[in-house]
Order: sequence, then structure tokens, then C-alpha cells
Amino acid sequence: MSVTIEAERVDQLLRIIVAAATGDYELRVPLVEEDDDEFLEVELGVNYLLEELSLNKARSDSQREQLAARADELAEQQTELMQALSTPVIAVWPGVLALPLVGRVDDERAAMVTATLLERVAAERATHVILDLTGVGAIAGNTMPALLRMVRAIGLLGATCLLTGISPAVARQIVALGADDSGAPVRALAQLSDALAHVLAQKGALRR
Repeated sequence: MSVTIEAERVDQLLRIIVAAATGDYELRVPLVEEDDDEFLEVELGVNYLLEELSLNKARSDSQREQLAARADELAEQQTELMQALSTPVIAVWPGVLALPLVGRVDDERAAMVTATLLERVAAERATHVILDLTGVGAIAGNTMPALLRMVRAIGLLGATCLLTGISPAVARQIVALGADDSGAPVRALAQLSDALAHVLAQKGALRR
């Protein structure tokens, strides 16, 4: 083998090794079998190593994609769980739904609550909805109109909405907004149990 050919093979081998070092395992050393070619074993060894690296990279990429897909699935499940926990609509009686809200209510949560609640009202043909605000620490200033619009939307579906557990701060917000934003006066009772008793009394009167 001439010195020139051997130098070219070494240079080519080095270029392929450098490419592999950057993560490119697709290149292969072209093989030319010659008698008494001691360099051929080195080239065969490099090609074998590149094959192994390529297979390992493919397996690693596949596992990474599976992990990413699983992470997305878990994130979606977590989001659904958080939404379910933040909007726990409870059927307390046939045709009667209760939604106890806990924590701060902002615009995003108000929109989520409205969508969830209206779906349940329509699906279960609810006649009454009790919205309990006992556990609400604060309502963002721009959110109260959204809650009052939710009360009106429930009414448009043929159900009556009762508010319970209103704090003095929330009461002042409702009074400051007035009844015009909701389209109807807001019916409020002190406790959820009072609202349930009121609804059951109404249903009893309807049956008589």
C-alpha cells in the first residue's frame, strides 16, 4: 500500500470519527480488502462501533419519545384532575347541583367553573344550582361580573341559582356592581344547608 493511499485512509477515518463525536453515526468507512492490509481491521472495528452507536441512539431516541409522550399524558391527567378538584360539582338531590368553591377565584377559574357547571346543568336537566362561596377567600375585581353572568346563564338553561356563604367583602362587590350586570336579582342564603332546605321545600310544594 502506498504512503499516499494510507494517508488518505487515515484522514478519512479521522473525519468519520470526528463526525461521530458530534453525534453523526451515519457515516461508514469504505472498505477495500487487500492482501496484508493491517489497517482493514481498524476500519472494520470503527464501522462496528458506529453501528452500535447508531443502534443505541435509535433506542435512546425511541425511549425519549415514549417518555415525552408519557409526560404529556400525565400532565393532561393532572390538569383534568386539578380542574375536577377546583370545580367539584355535586349532585345533592335529583335535579339539584351544588358547587362549593374554595380559594381565590380569578378570571380563568371563573371561566372554567362556568363551562363545567353549565355542561352539568344541561346534561342533568338541573332545576337548581347552589353556588357556595364559604371557602372563597377573595374574588378578583374583574371576576365578579363573570360570576354574575354565570348566574344569568344558569337561569337561561331553566335552572335557579342560589348563592350561599357570601362574605361581607363579596357582598360589597355584588352591591357595587348592581343587579343590571346579572340581568336578575341574586338570591342568597346564609349556608348551603339553608339553600338545600329551601330547594327541597320548593320541590315538596310542587309535588303537592
